[in-house]
Amino acid sequence: MLRVPISHAQAGMVLAMPVFHPKTHNTILLKPGVTLESSTIDRMRELRLPEVWIKYPQMAQIRRFVSTRVMAARAAVASDVANAFDEARHNVHAKLHFSQYKASMGKLMGRLIDDPCSAVFVGELVDSGQPAVRHGANVGYISMLMGIRLGFYLMRERGRLPAHLAKDVTNLGVAAMLHDIGMTRLPREVRERWSREHDESDPEWQSHTRIGYEMIRGHIEPSAAAAVLHHHQRYDGSGFPKREIDKGKFVDRKGSQIHIFARIISAADLYDRMVHPASTHGDSEEGTPSRPPVRALKMLLGPKYRNLIDPVVLRALIAVCPPYAPGTIVRLSNGTKGVVVDWSSEDPCRPIVDELTHFEDEERGERFDLRADTSLSIVYADGHDVADDNFYPGSNDEFSLRQIARNFENRAHTLIKKDPAA
Repeated sequence: MLRVPISHAQAGMVLAMPVFHPKTHNTILLKPGVTLESSTIDRMRELRLPEVWIKYPQMAQIRRFVSTRVMAARAAVASDVANAFDEARHNVHAKLHFSQYKASMGKLMGRLIDDPCSAVFVGELVDSGQPAVRHGANVGYISMLMGIRLGFYLMRERGRLPAHLAKDVTNLGVAAMLHDIGMTRLPREVRERWSREHDESDPEWQSHTRIGYEMIRGHIEPSAAAAVLHHHQRYDGSGFPKREIDKGKFVDRKGSQIHIFARIISAADLYDRMVHPASTHGDSEEGTPSRPPVRALKMLLGPKYRNLIDPVVLRALIAVCPPYAPGTIVRLSNGTKGVVVDWSSEDPCRPIVDELTHFEDEERGERFDLRADTSLSIVYADGHDVADDNFYPGSNDEFSLRQIARNFENRAHTLIKKDPAA
């Protein structure tokens, strides 16, 4: 099957995965097996559906990365985000349904653990003309994906908790999906100013973190609620809010002084805003078009942003957000049009690509393993020129999250040997 942007959908294509309604996200709009007609495609474009998965010969192996059960759980979370933001925006005394949010995130976590191959960000689920909803749903999902991969790091960073509690990322997911809920309580002129200028030094805009914290504290675990307050903290000590150590004296939070939940949400938030600069209430795609994932990741790895993110969390981000997700239609530097069928997070811009053939062809086209043939590269992806966006590891383990986990395990064993009572 293939992941096709809605702008490239054509009559006659057959759906391989369900299409969820963009405004009632847990409602299936179209079931797998439906043959698309021109009127159906026009309606999906009106609803601003970002993409569809279609059946395609010889591409069944991509399906292992896409789970219908995970998609359904993601849709429920997206619906929760939409409802939470609508209620908070229209009613200052709105009661947010935290038990429902926890249940939805817990179900999503269970689905991802049961189907680890699908625990990667392979495509958008919502758009619907509401950037804030899309952003909340994406950040919630990406944070959950990273949290599951970072179980070893969560146990280290949350060492006072039993292992099973330290690795439970349900509350992280809830905090992540609601990280910008405080934006709904900002005065309209502040939101509009942010949409025009995106000035992170604006103290009135910065207050959305504290407002959001006040809205959710007492409903989820304190560290997760605090992550909403601190999701704009940066690993290098920049960011906000500052820590008050004495009356009127403030210092930066940096490194491990920032709770691991806040570090994870910060990375997911930065990434999604790189892909979709239009991410809050009042934002518009006009004038701020979205970027391909590979370009966003390369920006985060550049000197301007790299030091803002915990390096372990950054590796987790690369591990769950492929620059070229399986199912992506690409063009190689040799002119071949193909589709990404597999990838490695250790060299993410050199995936395995199968040549696209005609629907009626029974035999698969040529396969290109870009890690084996480094003379080839991807130059177009989903209609974007990405020839200058590829990035490659400077060493075999530069992007390897597994290597970090092994290093931590080896250090722990060394400490135990030195001090058996530890």
